[in-house]
Amino acid sequence: MIKLAKLSSLIIAAAALGGCTYSSDAIFPSLFGDDVEAEISENDAKAAGIALGTTNFEPVNVSDVSNTGTFVGQKVLTFRGELSQLQTSIRDNNTQLQSIRKSVVNNALQYHKTIGMIEAKLQVGTTPGNPQMFEMLSNAQNNIRTMSTNSAALNQLSAKISADTANTDYLVDAIRSAYSISGAVDEDHRQLRILENEAGQTSILMHSLLGEVNSDISRQQQYIDTANNNIVKLSDAIRIGSFGVNNVPLSRSPMAVSGLPRPNAKSVPALAGGKPLLAVKFSSPDVNYKGGLKQAVANAVAKKPDVIFDVVAVNSPRGNNAQKYASQIFQDIINMGVSADKVNISAKTDAKVSSPAVMVFVR
Repeated sequence: MIKLAKLSSLIIAAAALGGCTYSSDAIFPSLFGDDVEAEISENDAKAAGIALGTTNFEPVNVSDVSNTGTFVGQKVLTFRGELSQLQTSIRDNNTQLQSIRKSVVNNALQYHKTIGMIEAKLQVGTTPGNPQMFEMLSNAQNNIRTMSTNSAALNQLSAKISADTANTDYLVDAIRSAYSISGAVDEDHRQLRILENEAGQTSILMHSLLGEVNSDISRQQQYIDTANNNIVKLSDAIRIGSFGVNNVPLSRSPMAVSGLPRPNAKSVPALAGGKPLLAVKFSSPDVNYKGGLKQAVANAVAKKPDVIFDVVAVNSPRGNNAQKYASQIFQDIINMGVSADKVNISAKTDAKVSSPAVMVFVR
């Protein structure tokens, strides 16, 4: 590789330039699968909900030069060869970038299609833990994994382009330094001016390519983070067969919701005398319960690693706000590291309560 620091003389620069190699020499592994062959339109990218760059980077052709027989004439030939290598690298990097973009958009389209079907089914409700729904969710996760692989490839590509960009900038400086060498003829300077112009255009293109790749990396990472968060929420919803308690018909007695166990002392034997592990009364929306919940869950798991949690929303006959609090506590327990298949959720009405409440039982 060309050294990045400027050298004090053209003789040293020529030595550095004469032995350099470029990123196009490296073998970049195929990471994207067969789907990259599909043509992806701008409308496809919009439908996928992911904003990537659209530029196709094509460098200018390098002009032919002739050997004038002078020392500078020899340097002109060397410079032209180095510039040709850098432009070949741009073309290779551009081809790699377009392949990655096709794969990203194609997988995002597949992800959105699958997620749309899952969400549509959950809106009307399905059986808790429906294996067909989990299979669809697994397919969506595979799409995200492929996009994560693409992100890693983009980061590798960015490193390659960054090195090529530094090499191009250094080559521009070396060409400009050659004007000061004595013993040149007019033809040498004419050819240097042409090379300087073409190297300058190549440098601009390199910087543009690097900037667009880095923007793609940032945008795709945000997309993947959002998609992964969505997978977690959908996994929880599939386990209960809907988008939370508010989306499921709830009985006014401690009956099972979508087939979940009844939250009573017989089906939910608590660890200590049938009493709830935790009971939270929501007399106001900002009740601080999370510290107590975290400690209670940790104690229960320590005492019985395969413990099952039953979250019960308890409403007064005049209201049903407890469901939204139960949904939040359900999610809180999942976030504490408990597997979603170890947490059930249901609801009942109790004439004795004046404010919505949530009870957590263990078994």
